[in-house]
Amino acid sequence: MAKTHTRLLPGLVDGLLRLRFVLLVMCLAAAALSFGPAQRLDFDRSIETLFRADDPRYENYREDKALFGGLETALIAYDDDELFSVAGLERLGELEAQLKAVPGVAGVVSLSQARRPQAPLDTRPLVQQLQTGRITSDELKSEILGADLYRGRLISRDGKTVALLVELAATGPREPARAATIAHIRQVAERHHPPAIVAGGPVLMDDVYRHLEQDGVTLGVASSLILTLVIALLFRNLRWIVLPLFVVQAALVWTRATLVLSGMQMSMVSSPLVALVTVIGVATVVHVTIRFREEREQSAEPPAALRATLIHIVPAIFWTCLTTAAGFAALMACGIAPIQNFGQMMAIGSMFVFVAAVGLTPGIVLLARRFSTDPAHAPGERPLTEALQRTADTVQQRPWHVVLVAMALLAVCSLGVIRLQVATDFTENFRQSSPIVKAFHFFMDRLEGVNTMDILIDLPEPSSPEFEQAIDALRRLQAELEEEAAIVDTLSMVDLLDFVRGGLLPGVNRERTGPDEPSSAPGWLSQLPSVSQSMQLQLLSRFVPQQMAGFWNRQNNVARVFVQVRQVAGSAPKRQLVERIESATREAFPTARTAGLYILFIYVVQSLLTDQWITFALSITGIFLMMTLAFRSWRLGIAALLPNAAPIVMVVGTMGWMGLKINTATAMLASVSMGLAIDFSIHYLYRFQQELASGKPFYQAIRAAHGSVGLAMVLANLALVAGFLVLVMSALIPTVHFGILVSVAMLGGLLGNLVVLPLLLRWLWRIGTFKR
Repeated sequence: MAKTHTRLLPGLVDGLLRLRFVLLVMCLAAAALSFGPAQRLDFDRSIETLFRADDPRYENYREDKALFGGLETALIAYDDDELFSVAGLERLGELEAQLKAVPGVAGVVSLSQARRPQAPLDTRPLVQQLQTGRITSDELKSEILGADLYRGRLISRDGKTVALLVELAATGPREPARAATIAHIRQVAERHHPPAIVAGGPVLMDDVYRHLEQDGVTLGVASSLILTLVIALLFRNLRWIVLPLFVVQAALVWTRATLVLSGMQMSMVSSPLVALVTVIGVATVVHVTIRFREEREQSAEPPAALRATLIHIVPAIFWTCLTTAAGFAALMACGIAPIQNFGQMMAIGSMFVFVAAVGLTPGIVLLARRFSTDPAHAPGERPLTEALQRTADTVQQRPWHVVLVAMALLAVCSLGVIRLQVATDFTENFRQSSPIVKAFHFFMDRLEGVNTMDILIDLPEPSSPEFEQAIDALRRLQAELEEEAAIVDTLSMVDLLDFVRGGLLPGVNRERTGPDEPSSAPGWLSQLPSVSQSMQLQLLSRFVPQQMAGFWNRQNNVARVFVQVRQVAGSAPKRQLVERIESATREAFPTARTAGLYILFIYVVQSLLTDQWITFALSITGIFLMMTLAFRSWRLGIAALLPNAAPIVMVVGTMGWMGLKINTATAMLASVSMGLAIDFSIHYLYRFQQELASGKPFYQAIRAAHGSVGLAMVLANLALVAGFLVLVMSALIPTVHFGILVSVAMLGGLLGNLVVLPLLLRWLWRIGTFKR
């Protein structure tokens, strides 16, 4: 069993009190010096950091980018019933020109510069062809809607919605920031008449990070204000309001400066950083406040009361901060870099809370003692203390009732774990009423296949007979895939070949081009339909290199097939769809591989479910070892874990029953909650041992711990929940769920420590763990 304090501790506390003003100045100076670097902490907006570097699917994604370019595409669309008129095409051309002029835009693909299916070698814009009178609006509409190359990609099936694909240049020193480019694109879209809708992967990511940056400011201010109000209501003393604010702000600015100096950046899961450090700091100070007030009520002068407080509580604060850091550090076992980084950030922040609390508390509490140093009693504190002591009596009088109820709740709730699902739709990160989700649904309703994946296929040499067979096999594969109900369409170089060749059948092109309107195509291309497919593709690579480059990398001889997928609900059906596509593809081409962000998100979020239990297990292991070391008893280590681990399993299981999905934020729930909830057990066990050491019988020691630390636990939990519920203000659903679920887990941990922990201590007492 751990001693209440070591022989060195009184001397260390005396040193803290003697140097209190020096430490206060040093802490404030360190915070001031850290303020500048802390302001430079930025977000890593790279989407690649979400994926495991050694994941074969991620390697396929990188290969896809290397072979066919790394340009990201934003989608612009609007409704226009007059699209195929001269006025409609002119509006489209004007919008395309405005988008091309936006800094950071590499190119725009739209119907404005499209080739007619019946005259694929005519390079004149469609609006000019309409103006010549050689084709009518109805004929043009019929041609465009009949072309697989355009339908479902650049035009809706009913011909009323037109889309533009805006290719964004890779960000670099000569290019504007991606956020500035997307903001400019939005402005162009809003000014267009009719107003255009903006969506696409880069836009989604931009919205995520824009909301994260807003959350970092809003949630930080809101959590500080709310917790200040809570502390003011509870203790009604200025120095006990100032102390937690100084502790929190010092820990935050040191943490942020450390991250900047170490080269780390914020990520899409880092927005709770401020709120988490805030609640850890406030909860720490609440325990100090309650204990100081107890010492003052025993007629001790402020210096003596603070000395006794620190001697009794510094070890508990040290181990609570260390175990909290261990809980967060367990996240480093996750395979997703942003979650790993967040674990490091919070581990650093947790230890800085300890440094700030120890360095600032003596100076602030004993500064200007002519003003009151005593925190007031919280409203309703006396009946709450009596209720806590009655709870202790009830638990000891009816232990089996408590055990049976707890085990029944655990059994029922934990069964929900098998029903857990993961969120594989990136739009699930946003509220359904948000503009980005509405834009996504607009595209899904009009164009269906917003979700896309790629298939990479190794081809034989173009000069070999096997090349012709491979092209025929590719055509059959696409036909087979398009029979799948969830697939809208497929697109490859075969479709581009068929598109051009279909317009060059004997008589068709000559009919569409009069003697005074010569075709701009070289004469030998008119013979395209009569040569081999291999030669046709090589000729097209010379004549339309930009279009062919998107489907065929000639240097590496790899073909790419675009697969447009309808919205599929649920992670399991999505994985099954991908597996069916991969199975059909590899039957035709054994070395084929699938690629794309759509696939990566399906599998990376699925891995979060496994990672959650791995990090939870590591968190429990690390905390158990620390608790064993702190209390010098493995039995007490287990006793401290059980009341906190069980409620977390219950909360995660309840998520399964309620249909709440695991996402990048809630994947951290178990290990984070464990690191926070164990703090209650540490303070309770230290106080219980102190009461035993003072000569009190077992049951009186339990009642005393309930009435003192139990009260601090309730008040600290109130502060914790108030801080975490600030997260519901976030525009991002993962952050909202994280705040709510951690709050519930904290309440469960509170009940576990007030009800289950005393029962475990009773059992340990009976088997002789504690000296009698």
